[in-house]
Amino acid sequence: MQDKGLRIISGVLRFANGANWVAAIGFAAAVALSFVFADVIAGHLSTKYPNGNIVGTIFILRIMAVLGIIAAVAVHQIFTRLLAMVSTVRTGDPFVALNADRLTRIGWALLTLQLLDLAMGLVVLALDRMGVDHATWTPAFTGWIAVIMVFALARVFRVGTAMRDDLALTV
Repeated sequence: MQDKGLRIISGVLRFANGANWVAAIGFAAAVALSFVFADVIAGHLSTKYPNGNIVGTIFILRIMAVLGIIAAVAVHQIFTRLLAMVSTVRTGDPFVALNADRLTRIGWALLTLQLLDLAMGLVVLALDRMGVDHATWTPAFTGWIAVIMVFALARVFRVGTAMRDDLALTV
C-alpha cells in the first residue's frame, strides 16, 4: 500500500509547479504586452503621475516581470527536486547521494530566491524615489535561514550516505 501522505505531497508539488509555470507565462506575456501596449500604459501612467518618469516606471515594471520569470525557474528547481526526493522515499531508499545533490540544488534555488528578494527591495526603493505607488517590502530573514538549513541538510545527507555505504562494505 502506498503512503497517502506521499501521494498528497506529490499532488501538491505537481499542482504548485503547474501554477508556478502559469505565473511564469503570465510574467512573460506581461513583458511582451508591455511593448505592444506601451502607448496605452504610458497614457495611463501619465494620467496617474502627470510629472512622473513614465519611461523609467515602465522599465521598472518590465524588470519586475523578468525577476518573476527568474523566480519561477528557481521555484521549478525546488518543486522538481522535492518530487524526485519523494519518489525515493516511495521506493524505500531516500538516503542516497543523489538526494544530497538534490538538496544542494534546492539550496542554490533558495539562495537565488533570496537574492531576487533583495533585487525587489531595490525595485521598491526605485519606485519610491520616483513617487510611484508600490507594495511594501521587507527583507525575508527566515528565507536566509532556510538557505543555510538546506545546505546543512545536504551535507548531512552526503555524509550519512557515505557512512551507510561504508558500513555496507564492511558487512
